[in-house]
Amino acid sequence: MVRLPEIELDDRGFQELVSEARTRIAQHCPEWTEHNVSDPGITLIELFAWMTEMTTYRLNRVPDKVYIRLLELLGVPLRPPTPARANVRFTLTAAPVEPITIAAGETEVGTIRTAYEESVVFEVVEGRTIEPLSPAAYVTHRDGLIRDVPVDVGVARPVGPDRAAFSSVPLPGDAIHLGFEESLSRLLMRIDVDADPARGAGIDPRRPPLRWELGTGERPTGELVWERVTVLEDTTGGFNFGSGEVLLELALDSERLPLAGHRLHWLRCRVASPQEAGEAAYERPPEVSAITAAPIGATLQCQHSEHIDHEVLGESDGTPGQTFGVLRAPMLATSEDEWLEVREPDSGGAWDRWRPRETFVDSGAGDRVYVCDPATGTIELGPAVRQADGGWRHYGAIPAKGAQLRLSRYRYGGGLRGNVAPGALSVLKSGPAGIASVSNPGAARGGVDPEQLESVRQRGAMELRARHRAVTAEDFEHLAREASPRVARAVCVPPDEGSAVAVRVLPHVHPADRRLAFDELQPPRELLDEVAKHLDERRLLGATLQVAPVRLRGVSVVVELQTEPLADLARIREETLGELYRFLNPLVGGSPGELGRGWEFGRTLNQGELYGVVHAIAGVEYVRLLRMYRADLLTGKQAPEPAGSHIVLEPDETIASGQHIVKATMRGT
Repeated sequence: MVRLPEIELDDRGFQELVSEARTRIAQHCPEWTEHNVSDPGITLIELFAWMTEMTTYRLNRVPDKVYIRLLELLGVPLRPPTPARANVRFTLTAAPVEPITIAAGETEVGTIRTAYEESVVFEVVEGRTIEPLSPAAYVTHRDGLIRDVPVDVGVARPVGPDRAAFSSVPLPGDAIHLGFEESLSRLLMRIDVDADPARGAGIDPRRPPLRWELGTGERPTGELVWERVTVLEDTTGGFNFGSGEVLLELALDSERLPLAGHRLHWLRCRVASPQEAGEAAYERPPEVSAITAAPIGATLQCQHSEHIDHEVLGESDGTPGQTFGVLRAPMLATSEDEWLEVREPDSGGAWDRWRPRETFVDSGAGDRVYVCDPATGTIELGPAVRQADGGWRHYGAIPAKGAQLRLSRYRYGGGLRGNVAPGALSVLKSGPAGIASVSNPGAARGGVDPEQLESVRQRGAMELRARHRAVTAEDFEHLAREASPRVARAVCVPPDEGSAVAVRVLPHVHPADRRLAFDELQPPRELLDEVAKHLDERRLLGATLQVAPVRLRGVSVVVELQTEPLADLARIREETLGELYRFLNPLVGGSPGELGRGWEFGRTLNQGELYGVVHAIAGVEYVRLLRMYRADLLTGKQAPEPAGSHIVLEPDETIASGQHIVKATMRGT
């Protein structure tokens, strides 16, 4: 039998209540100086403290079901699960000869189903139509001049001096450009090149001094903005092998830009500067005989969810306050294209659309509204409340008896199960013909399970205090966490006079008790925008906001320890590394020997704490050497000198682990 956790709404006892009351006496009634137990006033305080303790005892025995219902009445519902998201590459069997549409909400990918586990299914969030594309312009930039080379039926065939892609001795900034009439956003592009090889000393064909870039905008000064794209494959070896194919992933949004008299979507290949590419440089440019390009797929964002269309919920009995449940609860948070539909008995078969509301407070008897609780999968219709004059007020319309109710669409899924590893989404469940393969190059992130009762207990008190307005730093932190279940932690820095309120956000990562990569701890742009929008609606007039990632202080630890005789050195080393990564962790760190709530913002790291962590490992006799180093989490580089006996953090900083090194030797060896 599993024992449910006890509820502690208030853990103060008799003595704490008496002490608090006596402290308040000194603050509010300083003339009362007699605080002995024989004083009648102290006796009254003890009496009320005893009565309060009894009341608290009974309150702490409130069942979970009653507690949840009380929170619902106060407008503090449980949160539904949050779906993980991942970028998925859809690779076509061949370049399209007619448009291929990968539809949002209809195209599904998933993991391989096994005998022990069902497939984890993801839906495309933003669809994409892949049009048959070919270059409309080919432009070179060399010797400081821009030359427009003719293009015939999507293929550029330079002749004479135009064959040289770059200057006679290629210079940084030299480039070739391919222009397209249609958008290149989020496409996989294959560049086919027929060329004589380039020449250069010390050039590695796997890392040539070239940068493939996409035109993404234009600054007010007229300067074009270029963003680097990912080279998935390059059989030309950076033009070292001459002819071949270059496969590019354009996971960005392109814009029409003016170049050489054309206003097109541009893709370019630029000679990198020495700062970017090192000492390697071309001595002779490649000579291009023919070059063309075509889309071969797209990279689209998908989320862990499935959907059901037109699920019938039941029939109305004509009474107020009816509730209906869906088959696949919990639901995901509803979107604008999901609503309740009602077909009245005399409607001739037509379905009427009803509008969702957060509450029924401002609803009248004729308003066709409903409230949806995704966490429980419940649809609720408006109640009727008796008024002081004995009459009844209806908060929302009531479908006639016999009317049918259905949901146009709802989604289900989400949770930690959707945080799948890179390459796990390899099966096309449904989609258009012509797709050869699917794969997620990066791990899916952001999946959060439905909120547990312990979490809503902690959130409920802040909900009642803040009441959806941000005034104090604590309010901003609470509302930032409320903005999305994907927010794990938030910290607010009180602003200086005239500056913005800085709110820093740390996303959930699962599992968190390990070494976390820098990019995992960076909230995606859409999450920052979601938090900023939520706070902007609740800030005080005149306050300005700045929502950004949490500041992380990277720390690497080098440990040399001695173990007991016959100890398992490999086990001790792995356990020591695991404990260090767990303790110096922004999400679950700060508590040696157990999972904490994350390293406290601004808390100084003392070297002695790490000695305690290492000595707690079974089999460790003593620590010969322990040093802390500051680390750059982005590059992985470690400071050359130790940080000393302690590392001081700023109030909005927390600690994250760099790479720790543990050397274990056995006594007697």
